[in-house]
Amino acid sequence: MADGFEKINLGYSTKNIPLPSEKDYLKCLISKAETFMRNIRWRTFFFLNPDITSESKETYGFKSTKSPPFIPELKEFEDGMLNLVQNIEFNHSKSQFQKNLSEDVNKIKKDNKLFVAADKTTNFYKLNPDSYNKLLEQNITKDYKKAPQSAERTNTLEDKKIANTLDLEDRIDTTAQTQAFITLKDHKPNFSNKPTCRLINPCKSEIGKISKQLLQRINSSIINSTELHQWKNTDAVIEWFNISNKHSKSAFISFDVCDFYPSISSDLLNNALDFASRFDTITKEERHIIQHAKKSVLYDKNTPWSKRGNTNFDVTMGSFDGAETCELIGLYLLSQLQDLDINVGLYRDDGLAICNNKTPRQIELIKKQICNIFASNHLRITIEANKSCINFLDVTLNLSTGTYSPYMKPNNTPLYVNKDSNHPPSIIRNIPESINKRLNNISSNETIFNESKPEYQEALTKSGYDYKLKFNSDQTNKTRYNRKRTRNVTWFNPPYSENVTTNLGRKFFYLLDKCFPPGHILHKLLNRNTVKLSYSCMPNIKQIISTHNKAVLKKCEPKPNLNPRTCNCRNNTMCPLDNKCMTPSVVYQATVKRHDTNTEETYVGLTEHSFKTRYNGHMSSFKNNENKHATALSEYIWTLKDKNVQYSLKWKILSKAKPYSTSNKLCNLCIEEKYFIIHRPDLSSLNKRNELVSACRHRKKHLLCNYN
Repeated sequence: MADGFEKINLGYSTKNIPLPSEKDYLKCLISKAETFMRNIRWRTFFFLNPDITSESKETYGFKSTKSPPFIPELKEFEDGMLNLVQNIEFNHSKSQFQKNLSEDVNKIKKDNKLFVAADKTTNFYKLNPDSYNKLLEQNITKDYKKAPQSAERTNTLEDKKIANTLDLEDRIDTTAQTQAFITLKDHKPNFSNKPTCRLINPCKSEIGKISKQLLQRINSSIINSTELHQWKNTDAVIEWFNISNKHSKSAFISFDVCDFYPSISSDLLNNALDFASRFDTITKEERHIIQHAKKSVLYDKNTPWSKRGNTNFDVTMGSFDGAETCELIGLYLLSQLQDLDINVGLYRDDGLAICNNKTPRQIELIKKQICNIFASNHLRITIEANKSCINFLDVTLNLSTGTYSPYMKPNNTPLYVNKDSNHPPSIIRNIPESINKRLNNISSNETIFNESKPEYQEALTKSGYDYKLKFNSDQTNKTRYNRKRTRNVTWFNPPYSENVTTNLGRKFFYLLDKCFPPGHILHKLLNRNTVKLSYSCMPNIKQIISTHNKAVLKKCEPKPNLNPRTCNCRNNTMCPLDNKCMTPSVVYQATVKRHDTNTEETYVGLTEHSFKTRYNGHMSSFKNNENKHATALSEYIWTLKDKNVQYSLKWKILSKAKPYSTSNKLCNLCIEEKYFIIHRPDLSSLNKRNELVSACRHRKKHLLCNYN
């Protein structure tokens, strides 16, 4: 193994979910309930006011950032939802597996090393931060150069221009400056001596969401108008293999496009769009959106990097429209391969062809022609020819026998979600049957199924299931057709946790039936057919590891030699917060004590800026009569002043949290405040608003309409 690499074996899938703390669960529940209630308010508003409909426009899935208006008809339901969220009950029992998960999570959080995931296997490798940063830098400098600080600004201004044209500038965020990272390609030969990596750039423009939908439409038009084989999954490959003509002289040609995503150039994309325009109408504006969505900057330790050359055009791994872009390029390349008299198809960067009635020499000539076609498009490929048996995706295809069987990448071990993982019960129930169905689908007969079964059966048994895998010929490659319904459903997605004893589903639907019975003005809109509940999941081990890695790297970042002041009061003894008044992004508490009765009232608030700035705002509202209704705290203070009651005021920080982030679309600061107001009423006796539906005030500055 290469120096600094330590392969670790957790012994279970990193998709397993540990039991969350009560506070983490409740904060997640508040966030999900807030989203649901905002959706319900908007639907109800337009239902009750059919004439006040917004101007019809394509929003591409971007939701309004405006606060929905208060609907009197929903008050009983909203109060019931608040009561439901407030009265969640827990138990504290844990299975042995959950105890082991908790121990592992604690060990991971205490470790000073990073846990780096493998690219296509289930393995993880421990690296110290210096080794990781060195490997990351090598992969960045190979294809990128340092970019000017203005590079991202140029892209964002163009984002804003596109959003203005579509009238979506008040719905779309600016691009998040997210740190790049790497995964390890431990399935590649000689990995132990020469580790190779995949560089992931998660910095992606929101315009990519629009480009994604445009490309999906374009790709569908091409596929529906041609007979090109652009595969979406292994099942499509097997279907192609089964219906292909196979002879005694048949042979495979398989090829892999090297560094497909980063190798796509602006010219190649333009050529592909020219090809696509024969099958679908693509406007000039749509072309511009698709091209601009590929302009991105990579960030490493807050330093911008751009692709080498005179362009910032870059199709990044993980971009919103990366897969669709590759599919379009793939279709364009497939169209050029049609004249070679081969039956060929593509899955992203992996290609496979069957040559019938060709001599080995003829097949070698076809192989050279394929290489020339890709080279003419400035793409490199690795290619194999004259093969009767080939490993492709997760199956092995055999032309000699006409069969296919399961295939697993070298150095990989199957791992499944444990029976005691904190997943919703419906997911746990369906896992064994899903594995059985998958194994059936990639096994052409019972003999192959039984030969491949032991490894999968062992993994299933280790995960706590007593299910026995069995071959079912009726299940093999059986296409499932889902019914398509046009019913408009609003979903409530509360998080699931085994240690919650409250039956959320039953109470939720009881509340729905009670508040909107038959005959109610909103019954047609809000009933069990139009409002559904589906449990969401709490963070799994992989997400916890990712958070840990970010924290470790954050500690290693060079810190400026500045010593920020924690207090700027002229007289430190008069500081309202024990010399910490300059602390930013806090949830704070004010305690007001009446001197006549010695009773206390409390108020909880938040500020994204320094506490001192918010403190000055409060003090101003206590002095100026025109601001007496600014907050519930100022109203109470003015009530005391009007009665000439003497009082004293104390301040303290309850919690620190991050404000709105464009990367995860969450404002932990707002959620933290709502948690204290909803679940700790003893700390917030003066707060009156129903914080469950209040909008985040910190997102506005991140919208494109406010970018200058």
